[in-house]
Amino acid sequence: AFITMMTRKLTATSAVDVIFLDMDGVLLPFGDDDDAKVSPTRTTNQLFPDETLAALSLILTELPTTVLVLSSTWRVRPEFCSEIIESFQLYGKQHGGGPLATMETFYDITNVDTHSERQWEIHDWLTTTQTQVRAWVALDDEELILGKSNEKYRTEFEGHVVKTKSNTGLTEADARHAIALLKYQVNQIKGEDR
Repeated sequence: AFITMMTRKLTATSAVDVIFLDMDGVLLPFGDDDDAKVSPTRTTNQLFPDETLAALSLILTELPTTVLVLSSTWRVRPEFCSEIIESFQLYGKQHGGGPLATMETFYDITNVDTHSERQWEIHDWLTTTQTQVRAWVALDDEELILGKSNEKYRTEFEGHVVKTKSNTGLTEADARHAIALLKYQVNQIKGEDR
């Protein structure tokens, strides 16, 4: 079933906090993990390890108004989007509820016709969306700040990126870092409003 992205009419005073979410290397670790103490566990028929979903759930529990924008290449296949959401729901239901249990769709996805640098794709969404964004963070295992290809928007991305290790994916420490970055951005805005 094709997922219809939520379309929200926002008033001038409403704004959202956004997580740009990658899959491979964030929710789905890959490669050798020399640092792993135990093998990742998966709830039956679930795509992603419990540990990475627990970390994502932590962010969404701590910041319940935060929305997810899928920035992964998985966004180009509607059936992949559906499988991700089904996996979220399964995890949530088998772990006592929480924000993933009731998730029905992504808030949005980055442009499916744009396949360049991830940083550029996220920047494109931020500058073309009708959504007023209050705070945002990108969860990705790709480099979004360093390197020649990321020079273009580097300063705009500093303080907005949590880079995961591909072989472990999103951890509780990464989740707490994302929460801190989002809260800091919101507090900066509140300070400017005084």
